[in-house]
Amino acid sequence: MNALKQIHFYKLGSLAAIILVASLPMNAAAKDPYQRFMDSPDAATAFQYIHQVATHPRCANCHGVVDDSGSFYPTVGANRKPHPMNITIANNVILYQEGESYKQVEGVVLSCRSCHRDANGDKEGMPPGNATAAMPGFVWHMPQPNMTIPIGISAQSLCKKWLDPAHNSSHLAYRGGKDDLDTFKTEFFEHHAKLDPLVAWSWSPGPGREKAPGEHQDFIRAVGVWIDSGAPCPDK
Repeated sequence: MNALKQIHFYKLGSLAAIILVASLPMNAAAKDPYQRFMDSPDAATAFQYIHQVATHPRCANCHGVVDDSGSFYPTVGANRKPHPMNITIANNVILYQEGESYKQVEGVVLSCRSCHRDANGDKEGMPPGNATAAMPGFVWHMPQPNMTIPIGISAQSLCKKWLDPAHNSSHLAYRGGKDDLDTFKTEFFEHHAKLDPLVAWSWSPGPGREKAPGEHQDFIRAVGVWIDSGAPCPDK
């Protein structure tokens, strides 16, 4: 592809000169992590793309934040503002597994399911939702506080966090980690990346919301490439 051109104007005394300067070729411009992975899929580019998805508001908002007072709550919007109506972990739907289905613990008066149903609202600003037959009963809910994705977390820190069972597991599942990649692949790749309807929702978030980078199938592929390569963490 031809190089981009920039026109520079210079005034020397009473004379004006126009100099045409060649800049970097367009194909040498920096690519984002998704593009780099698609162009050259390996463990390094895969995790950079995974980090790009995980820190995008479509994922990070649901994983929530723990503020200075210790309160854990989901966030909304591109700027990760606190969820309206003072929603916190106290309003979370609590799930437990029964056979192949997930059931809800009763007793939460105002919970995620009070507004978030099985599909997105059809107008901008309406509550999102997603449910699939692949994981029956797995409805809209918050992860546990150990699974937050802090604002500004580096790719290296996120990688180490995910490979530590203390930070990736809950009462629903032990997800393994660096020392148990077989379990980690089953839980993080087969169940979470491929089947979890809340993960899939990130690419179909409903009217007025920017979807996560790339496509769901691209993300699934990246997680597979990364784990099958031994789940290496970036240098930074």
